[in-house]
Amino acid sequence: MRTRDPKAKKRQLVEAATAEFAAYGIAGARMDRIAAAAQCSAGLVYSYFGGKDELFDAVFDRIVARTMNDIPITVDDLPEYAGRLFDGYLQHPEVQRIASWHRLERSTSTGLIAAITASMEQKVEAIQRAQDHGRLTTRFAAIDLLTLLLALTGVWASAEPELKVMTASHDDAHRRAVVVAAVAALLA
Repeated sequence: MRTRDPKAKKRQLVEAATAEFAAYGIAGARMDRIAAAAQCSAGLVYSYFGGKDELFDAVFDRIVARTMNDIPITVDDLPEYAGRLFDGYLQHPEVQRIASWHRLERSTSTGLIAAITASMEQKVEAIQRAQDHGRLTTRFAAIDLLTLLLALTGVWASAEPELKVMTASHDDAHRRAVVVAAVAALLA
């Protein structure tokens, strides 16, 4: 007799949904493909998550939790933090794709994901505290500094195909070094 493990099934569904959303975005993702990849019925997906939007939120919640756990912000070395984020994007290329779909398909305040908001607020507060204590430049407001840092870490993933071809000789170590140096220049 086989026992059911709802937590394991939810995890399988989130993993299948991660691949689906990375490939097709929110609008293009299909619940029947997600269910098939997780080896369950589409009805079970709806039972656990309610709908596609809630499932997308669960996927992003998992990404945020993993990123915050694996790559905590280090305000005393933001260039290396940017480098570690870059490394994380290399290890999990689906993160940048899902983030791009989120920006494209949920560009209004009604599509905000609480886990992302909380993560950003925590990082802004940490940067602001470091600025208040003189450990970081105040040349940029904390939110602006975080925005620039995050943009720089994802610059290669979001580059136009023409730039990717032109920089094909640059390996990941070179790209990482550029990101780290660019963030260091922001702080100078």
